[in-house]
Amino acid sequence: MKNHSLFSISPLLNPFYFLDRLINPYNMNDTILLKEKPLEIKWTKRAQQQLTERSKPLIVEMQLYFSCVVKKRVLFSNDVEFATTSVNNTFQVAFHPVQAASCDPIEFAKNFPAEREFDSISAQKMHPRKLNIDYKQSTWQGEFFI
Repeated sequence: MKNHSLFSISPLLNPFYFLDRLINPYNMNDTILLKEKPLEIKWTKRAQQQLTERSKPLIVEMQLYFSCVVKKRVLFSNDVEFATTSVNNTFQVAFHPVQAASCDPIEFAKNFPAEREFDSISAQKMHPRKLNIDYKQSTWQGEFFI
């Protein structure tokens, strides 16, 4: 899903979201071990089509962002400088919590400035259990659940 403001209405309340899920279900799936814990991954046929057209694997980063608030983010990229786990030959996944450089609400809303990987004991105990991936309106979209 796209980033929404803290005060916007959830897209889950939008009836078109449910209609889209009915027409384009997350019917592709796999379960992998990510940091020795199971992660269920589901993606749509639209996403599968885009994945097969790529020349190199897509990297899907699940990020737990600690700042003024805690935010779950799913980022899509071609290259990263941290370890990833291969799901299949079309995409790889990674999960890591990061700590913000500061607690500035305006900077947080615009840029999500990250200072370092957040390595507290509590943060390291958190682990994603499910990841959904879609490709809609020429944009990769994802959500994950802890």
